[in-house]
Amino acid sequence: MTPAKKLLPLLCVSLLLSACSTSNSNKQFIVIPPSESQIESSVKDQVSLTLNAFTPVAGQALPNHSVLEVYKARGYDPIWIQDKKINMSIYKLVDILEQSYTHGLNPIHYHTAIIKEYLELKQPTPQQLAEMDVITTIALASYAHDLSNGRYEPQLIDPNWQLDAPNNNWKDLLYFDSATDMVNSLPLLAPRSPQYQVLQKWLVYYQDLGAKEKDIFVNAGVPLSAGDEGPRVAQLRARLVQLGDIRFSTRKVNEEQFDLRLKEALIRFQRRHHILADGAAGSKTIEMLNTPLKVRAKQIAYNLERWRWLPSELEANRIWVDLTNYTVDMHLNGELTSMKAVIGKPDRKTPVFKGLMTYMVTNPTWRVPHRIARENLLPKLQADPNYLVKHGYKVYSSWSIGAKELDSTKVNWQDISEEKLAFRFEQEPDEGNALGQYKFMFPNKNEIYLHDTPSKHLFREEDRAFSSGCVRLENPAEFAREITKGSKQFNEMTKALKNESNTVISLPTYIPVYLVYFTVVPNANGMLEFRNDIYERDALMEEAMGYAAFRARDSI
Repeated sequence: MTPAKKLLPLLCVSLLLSACSTSNSNKQFIVIPPSESQIESSVKDQVSLTLNAFTPVAGQALPNHSVLEVYKARGYDPIWIQDKKINMSIYKLVDILEQSYTHGLNPIHYHTAIIKEYLELKQPTPQQLAEMDVITTIALASYAHDLSNGRYEPQLIDPNWQLDAPNNNWKDLLYFDSATDMVNSLPLLAPRSPQYQVLQKWLVYYQDLGAKEKDIFVNAGVPLSAGDEGPRVAQLRARLVQLGDIRFSTRKVNEEQFDLRLKEALIRFQRRHHILADGAAGSKTIEMLNTPLKVRAKQIAYNLERWRWLPSELEANRIWVDLTNYTVDMHLNGELTSMKAVIGKPDRKTPVFKGLMTYMVTNPTWRVPHRIARENLLPKLQADPNYLVKHGYKVYSSWSIGAKELDSTKVNWQDISEEKLAFRFEQEPDEGNALGQYKFMFPNKNEIYLHDTPSKHLFREEDRAFSSGCVRLENPAEFAREITKGSKQFNEMTKALKNESNTVISLPTYIPVYLVYFTVVPNANGMLEFRNDIYERDALMEEAMGYAAFRARDSI
């Protein structure tokens, strides 16, 4: 049974409402075209029925309610039928929907097969035209929403992902005067970031390549390095050509010889996969080389969806905390300043969210978060009752403003469990303070902020996930200068540092802060970087975005 025919039983109630149906006739199609009033009446009947038939699946942000509102606003006028003719833009829409995979979306969600079946009907009834109109509008609205805001709800995938910036541009499109304008405006809903556009081009490349060619894999064996020869070297060269690290050249080479050009290409590959760039193909490098094209295409698709969760346009001035790159990028006044960062360890993930940096603190006191006090500080106190004194901490009886300061050496820490720990711990400003000389605040429910640190040695590490969630800066003094440059607050900050005073300084201009997580990112040369998925978030994306067809008898 075809999809269109499967749908009809769900809509059988409307057969009684159709002006052109007769109870004692086997005739399926009318000879005379239906009137506009007949179609409008059928559209009104079909809207709620069809919306129920195409109800959202759990976790998928399908904007069906908006479709109902659009038809109400139009007085249930059809969108895709004008002057008794089907608007030709519907065919362009079907083409766009069938190409939705180029954005990492799944065409199965946009009902193109069903729409095409209706379009193939020679003499459709008013009911069939109404069904087609409503289903096509559902498909348009769903795709417009998904392209603009992302298809999936990020917090249903990962509660630690709190960055979702929906906009209503897709809704505005549904109220355009004509279906033609709606369809022509669809491509404008995609994120405007150049990074999104580059990712999309690479997705198409990997999809096309995977469809046309088989993966060229490098056989396991001893590491390959400059000067080696043999068929495995030829495999290595061919794989790097396939992945774009070696550009096609008419220059003749010995395919089985590991020459300087091959070594340089391999180093480029290693750098963009964040592995040791030694120009030799060891086990880790071969593992990365042998990752199938289809797997890489999926990874790109996950990151396109993450871009759709961001605002469609980013502020020119912003702080960009790139968690998978362990860096903080300052986009201020047309200039980019970057520095290394230390982020949360895997069991204390730095969340993904957006904040607004409003003030900074010089020589801050560190008020130890309750979780860190329970999990880190209490065990150290139980091992050494003098730990607080040695490291410049004070302890107070509670978290209230008037809490009494206690003598930590007289508290029996052995008798206190994590669940009953109610003290407040504060570390006074000094060179050993966990926050160093600076704290940069963008108030948020996660109590996450950027700050200095005395543990400078950690910035020498390649993978820098060592903190309890907050972000430590390699060069906080430079960061402080950039956000106060040219203002009176700069002088205020300089004075506070000189006097070693604990001072709160409001920023001259509030700055948006993005904490973002991408596992595939275009580099400066337009090639793709595949980064370590340190928080294992791609697996959650795979679970949410995967699609597997099922048989009708397996459904409820």
